[in-house]
Amino acid sequence: MAERQGGLGESGRNRIRRNIGGQVGGHDITAYEKQMFGTSRAVPPQGETAWEYPDSTRVYAYQYDFAESQLRVRFKKYETPWVYEGVTEPVFRAFDSSPSKGKYINSTLNYTAYRRATPQEVASHFDD
Repeated sequence: MAERQGGLGESGRNRIRRNIGGQVGGHDITAYEKQMFGTSRAVPPQGETAWEYPDSTRVYAYQYDFAESQLRVRFKKYETPWVYEGVTEPVFRAFDSSPSKGKYINSTLNYTAYRRATPQEVASHFDD
């Protein structure tokens, strides 16, 4: 299966801006960073979040890797493991707080690069 290259385009960037309430990219301090760290940039969190198991009809579990900017998602259907690349922390936080993980994936994350996890990634990140 070919890797999907998400070409954001302007409509995709506008959709993300609406979902996270601000600028996509750039080096300005985001509203999230101001709320979490004050007016200066702090050292971002490191490592990975614990696996979350949301009350969702589509998403079985998800985990975010701060260093790689990857969101790892295991879907309920077939427990398929997927990796969303280049997911910034504010986009992850918006996904994490979204009441509908499936709708957020459709409206925002499907406009980023994503792919099935490799067997090595499944062994190192997805296996329980």
